[in-house]
Amino acid sequence: ESERAARIVRNLLAFARRQAAARAPQDVADLFSRVMALRSYELRLNGIELVTDFAAGLPQVVADGSQLQQALLNLVLNAEQAMRGRPAKRLHVGARFDESAGAVELFIKDSGHGIDRANLSRIFDPFFTTRDVGEGTGLGLSICYGIVRDHGGQITVESVVNAGTAFSLLLPARVDDRRSGESL
Repeated sequence: ESERAARIVRNLLAFARRQAAARAPQDVADLFSRVMALRSYELRLNGIELVTDFAAGLPQVVADGSQLQQALLNLVLNAEQAMRGRPAKRLHVGARFDESAGAVELFIKDSGHGIDRANLSRIFDPFFTTRDVGEGTGLGLSICYGIVRDHGGQITVESVVNAGTAFSLLLPARVDDRRSGESL
């Protein structure tokens, strides 16, 4: 219980902290690969099929790499939990460039239990959770929301009960740095 309380306090401090992020150009495919490397053993152990889909020539985003990795890790951990006990376990992660928005879209899709429509509007609220007591603090998604918002982006969710959930993070692209060498 003391470890759980310490984790809750750390999450509260991270949620409340309003510090200037150390921002630099980031390769989202590289950030995602680091997160997936952390989770690869658990994914294999739990029989979760990983599908990656990163578009070629993605522009970088200007971000605090640690904060963005934390948001991605929270979303991946939630996806893993949502797939517990499911017959088909598939995690689909990737990124593409949305030229009309001038942004890079990162996505995390799972084949989990989904989120009831009544709860979708509340999932980014601090302390809101659908998990059993002792299984979560309700801060993970609100922290993700705050990180994405602080980076000038948007986070959205779509879900179908018993089919899965898809999170999309839209982050402003560094438009003067297309990997293909063209300037936007």
